[in-house]
Amino acid sequence: MGDAENNSIQQLSYEVAVYREQLRLLQKEVERINSTTYDLSNASNTAENLKSEDILVQIGGGSYVRANVYSTKILVPVGANYLIEMESKEASVEIKKRIDATKNAIVKLNEEFEKIAAKLQESGSRLRNVQMQQSLNKRVDDNIGEDYV
Repeated sequence: MGDAENNSIQQLSYEVAVYREQLRLLQKEVERINSTTYDLSNASNTAENLKSEDILVQIGGGSYVRANVYSTKILVPVGANYLIEMESKEASVEIKKRIDATKNAIVKLNEEFEKIAAKLQESGSRLRNVQMQQSLNKRVDDNIGEDYV
């Protein structure tokens, strides 16, 4: 086995590992954005249906406190850790814009995922071909060696 074959196998193995890691990271990002989309959808629904009344507010650990909503104004994040106070309907519209943005991000990430998956398939196929050729060459070399013994 020559140095060129070893270098080719190492390079292809490295490419396959890099593509797998990229796919793993993209999948993790898609899951994070899906979670954000779910949270935004819940916030939008709450904003749309918010009324001045008694409600239960989650305080963590599965615990709730009874509270009274006296204002239907909502603080909505607009970026760079800034919040703007909006009426519930306006807040719902703003939150829906963020939901649309997260859905677009998921579409783009899925497109990137497909591109990297195709590259992984191609590199994996090339790696298998090189390994198969290397195995065949070794068998041929072994058989030739036996003929001359």
